[in-house]
Amino acid sequence: MTSNGPPVIENAPGLTWRPRLVGWEARWQARTDLVKRGFTPKTIRLWKGTVPTAAEIAFIQDRCGKLQAEMLVWGRGGLPDATSFTGTMRSLIACYETDPDSSYRKLRFHTREQYGSLTRRLVRDCGEIELHSIKARDILRWHEGWTAGGHIAMAHSLVGMLRTLFNFGATILENDECERLAGVLHRMRFKMPKPRNERLTYEQACAVREKAHYLGLHSIGFAQAMQFDLMLRQKDVIGEWVPMSEPGLSDTTFGQEKWLRGARWEEIDANLVFRHVTSKRLKAIEVDLHNCPMVMEELGRIIKERGALPTSGPLIIYEATALPYHSHQFRREWRMVADAAGLPKTVRNMDSRAGAISEATDAGADLEHIRHAATHSDISTTQNYSRGSVDKVANVMKIRVEHRNKKRTDG
Repeated sequence: MTSNGPPVIENAPGLTWRPRLVGWEARWQARTDLVKRGFTPKTIRLWKGTVPTAAEIAFIQDRCGKLQAEMLVWGRGGLPDATSFTGTMRSLIACYETDPDSSYRKLRFHTREQYGSLTRRLVRDCGEIELHSIKARDILRWHEGWTAGGHIAMAHSLVGMLRTLFNFGATILENDECERLAGVLHRMRFKMPKPRNERLTYEQACAVREKAHYLGLHSIGFAQAMQFDLMLRQKDVIGEWVPMSEPGLSDTTFGQEKWLRGARWEEIDANLVFRHVTSKRLKAIEVDLHNCPMVMEELGRIIKERGALPTSGPLIIYEATALPYHSHQFRREWRMVADAAGLPKTVRNMDSRAGAISEATDAGADLEHIRHAATHSDISTTQNYSRGSVDKVANVMKIRVEHRNKKRTDG
């Protein structure tokens, strides 16, 4: 403080002082260049008096920090946001989920839902902790707690969420503590969950289809054929339901939801060529369905029942609702059919893609060709989907022995 001037308060961006008859008035003032661009409010009165108390100083610092953050968000092209970074994990998460420049805002609805479950867990476990107090040992203790009971995959996801949050804070918020923690996490290593090694075989796919038709769930049989023959992800076959407010046009709606990204009859032309843009990487695929015997059987069944194939609309319709499946409905019905067909509980519908890719590698198809068929960007991803390594190793050893014997015979 000074005796003949306004109070001196540090760490209060935008703070200005106006003299009063008795004492001073503290105001936060927006940047002139942003005010000229249309930012409001121009100024906000915060306090007046002679000598602010410690609590009043803290209030002025906190209020100035929040108002400055809102102004800067607006200046970057977003709307003023009530959320500002205060140094805690909770505020970092709030900024990540609300900042208009955050990658979170560009995620699809269901991915945001998944991320939300992780950030809620982090808020619960460490939301009030100040970033400057977090050390590598703290993260190790959190990880130990998250893995309790064998939840290694969940712990892996939570650490991944921490990496995302700290990288966001380091880049978008330009925060030094986030920069430090991003570097700390970059150098740390954690136990990885075991890679999934299950695959759905051709025989199992056939059993699911047969049982589905027997139970009157023809849609499950058709979906299983599409997934296995075309190496498609579940979402590319059955699509997904999202709120009306999400991006994307749809002619299939129910209540406040719309259906997107699933296979449609319009994508099958008169020559039975299927053209679809995949949901994950937005890659265009083109498949002659004459080369897909399971799918051709399903199309033949539909023609026999209806006299012709539909020309528009979703390919897979749930019999109970006459609408495309919600993912939880499909998982439930597929599991019921799989159980009735005698499939092991460890085999899931998600293993259809791995089963199809494994069948291709077992048959000796060129791995690069399989990568294209599966729309993978990297061949290592294709290799990860190729299961049944024990059989493949045995086959390699068999070929080597046969080669030795041939050399002896020729020699």
